[in-house]
Amino acid sequence: MRSGRRGQGRHQMRKRLSILGLIVLLLAVSGCPAGKPVERKAVPNPAHKNIFVTGEELARCLSRQEPEGAVEIKGAARGGVVPHHLLAGRLTARFMEALALQHPGVVIVAGPNHRNLGARVITGFYDWETPEGIVRTDSRVVKTLLEKGAAVRDEGTLSGEHSVGSVIPFIGHYLPEARVVPLILHRDVSLKEIDFLLAAVQPYLDEGAVLVASVDFSHYLTRQAAEYKDEITLKAMRDFDYNKLYSMGNDHLDSPACLALVLRDAEKRGNRQFQILDHTNSGILLKNDLIPTTSYFTLLFSEDKKTSSKRSSSEFLINHKIKLILSGK
Repeated sequence: MRSGRRGQGRHQMRKRLSILGLIVLLLAVSGCPAGKPVERKAVPNPAHKNIFVTGEELARCLSRQEPEGAVEIKGAARGGVVPHHLLAGRLTARFMEALALQHPGVVIVAGPNHRNLGARVITGFYDWETPEGIVRTDSRVVKTLLEKGAAVRDEGTLSGEHSVGSVIPFIGHYLPEARVVPLILHRDVSLKEIDFLLAAVQPYLDEGAVLVASVDFSHYLTRQAAEYKDEITLKAMRDFDYNKLYSMGNDHLDSPACLALVLRDAEKRGNRQFQILDHTNSGILLKNDLIPTTSYFTLLFSEDKKTSSKRSSSEFLINHKIKLILSGK
């Protein structure tokens, strides 16, 4: 009886040792050292292909020297307007070069959805390929926009829209550490929808994110006609006349909604002034008064640093009081 039990014990021991040996062998073959956790390689975030700006085009835009010299920002930059037509790429470069002096961590880029495809306001999580490398998307802001219902994710439509894709390479060059938040808007996105969108990103704007509207102005007119239309558009912008802006067609601008987004943000901050960094059109740039033109404004919305600091302190005190009231203290 006892010898039988000892025999069974030895058999079980041999079986266990065989299994253990097999496990060690499998680990050795698989390249995984025994006793150490398996290291998982991080999966890179997908990126939109760079189909809008070649390396040569970007270099050409960056190399043009401006007679006006460097832009002097009066205060802290909070927003701006840049063109997305590459012919005016030097204007976008000049704006981004000035913005780089204050090192914003997040740039929210809003451009027109030229074909009005998909949802009325679109965003996405994918990063962006540029001639100089990858520009990262800020997933926190995108997630907030989606959770609050202020935008819909649509990577396919976003990837084909040059109003955002042609601006991001300039951000990547001058602000390589910054993250971007892409937005494309249908032409008729209302002022009410703009306010809702602004409310969703307000916490990030308060943290220092910069809001940039990618807008081209008068289209398909002669140089002189474009200059006349631009005078009317400029007056509406200076007056913050949203009704007038929303009544305008492509002969004035291609996205009243994106322009309203930046104007509305500035207005809510009590700032109804902006710097005009550049104003021109393709007829002037190409020295041809006979061709159909596109016109461009580069605008900069800034805020006095003391005002910005006071507002941040005031907002902190208000939020603190609200928390105390809610907590019953």
